[in-house]
Amino acid sequence: MKKAYVATALLTILAVSALSATIWTRHLEELSTLKHDTNRWAVIQDVNGDSMAVEPVDGEVWSQLVQLSQNGSRRWVGGIVERYDSKWGFRFRPDTVRVAEVTIEEAQATIRYISENLDERLNKWTYVSSRVTEVHS
Repeated sequence: MKKAYVATALLTILAVSALSATIWTRHLEELSTLKHDTNRWAVIQDVNGDSMAVEPVDGEVWSQLVQLSQNGSRRWVGGIVERYDSKWGFRFRPDTVRVAEVTIEEAQATIRYISENLDERLNKWTYVSSRVTEVHS
């Protein structure tokens, strides 16, 4: 009976450890997804549920992102794509971040598509159909 109890306890400890490792890994991945360099940034989420941080320099763009966060609307958020050491390998250059109701089809993408085709998208205007899920200032 003691052997069964010890075996059950060990299996429980292993299961909890594995779950903790998974949760920690996801937390670290989320942090790298939301990497940012300024005190004022927003999190956008695309139609696939992928998220990334944007750091607009322009005050009007910041106001638009805050409003989108408050009303839950989906808009095109984008800018000129540049390399960046986040999970996705890129960001929208902060001085180019924009919010748009419409955009040309060639400029539309998802976060994952941009990441997977980064060389093609570098230094080009690109927009992601987004919801703003968080604002930090």
